[in-house]
Amino acid sequence: MPDVILPGIYITVRDEGLITIGGVSTGNIGIVGAAVEGSADKVYTLSSLTEAREIFGPKPEKTYPSPGNQTLLKAVELVFGNGGSTVYAVRAADDTADKYDAALALLENEIVNIVLLAGQDVTQSDMVAKLQGHLKSTETIQRERIGIIGCNGATSADTIVATAGDAVHDAGRMIYVAPGVSLKKRNPATGQVSEETLSGAYMAAAVAGLLSSLPVQSSPTNKTLNVTGLAANFNYGQLEKLVQNRVLAIEKREGYRVVKGITTSTNTAWSQITTRRIVDYAIYGVRSACNPYIGKLNNARVRSAMKATLDGFLSRMVESEALVGYTLDVTATRAQEIAGQAIVTMAIQPTFSIDYIMVTMTLG
Repeated sequence: MPDVILPGIYITVRDEGLITIGGVSTGNIGIVGAAVEGSADKVYTLSSLTEAREIFGPKPEKTYPSPGNQTLLKAVELVFGNGGSTVYAVRAADDTADKYDAALALLENEIVNIVLLAGQDVTQSDMVAKLQGHLKSTETIQRERIGIIGCNGATSADTIVATAGDAVHDAGRMIYVAPGVSLKKRNPATGQVSEETLSGAYMAAAVAGLLSSLPVQSSPTNKTLNVTGLAANFNYGQLEKLVQNRVLAIEKREGYRVVKGITTSTNTAWSQITTRRIVDYAIYGVRSACNPYIGKLNNARVRSAMKATLDGFLSRMVESEALVGYTLDVTATRAQEIAGQAIVTMAIQPTFSIDYIMVTMTLG
């Protein structure tokens, strides 16, 4: 309160009741790769493939010593072609794991939800290790995200499972994609159609674009991808083996569809991609809701306002069907008040997708 000396009306406005959370991103993609243009080790924010081509080339008037070194542009094309809208792209200085690690470090403080390495597949264990390290470090600094990696050029389900080994099995922050992509391109000058087969690293880019376009509660299971072909068409038994070994497989069925939206986690609590995305969304939202209260009074009135802000956010998650329900409490003992601590206790119930429909048919 101001000093009260002269008679008058002194008003204090408390804004806690008007605090709401800001927007929470769910589909920002971070990608590291090689290109022939653009500055190395610089984050570019892209919203279209046209922007990517202008930045990363190639320029038609220039000749390049390594024209095939364009993993970044190929991956970004598949990202935008499958629904991606915001991409944070970094051109790595070269194709070594250390340079990719340095490029990933530039993405640490960006609001990224999905991250991948353009053109780098699961058999490149040093690259996988850098990606896993990035996911662990960003979780530590409150920038949680999901990583996507693809198989190599293998067309055998057994080889795809075997080459993964234990490299990608983690706590539900990695997705392993198979098979690779078959691209068909038409030469406008000659009309001739050529076909190029790319590894699963590029199918990972297509899956990243699809995921980024979906609400967190919407599973990629049975969703179609915008690709021109698959490097391998698996039969029922092969698909079954891939899914049992936690591979996000793509099949040819009325287009090219995700068989089951799963992570590589051996913990069934995190096997569905939607669970990880819903929880990460809740983490970002709760953090955004609570942050404005840092520095305010630690009393029942302010804690009640904080609870109301959190309640509003979680209620919207229930309304959007990301959560089935939740419980919430914001408390502090006298000792915790003195220590400046407010305790938020919550339990959330994420929504799960339908993977199986069991039909019992009775004939009369």
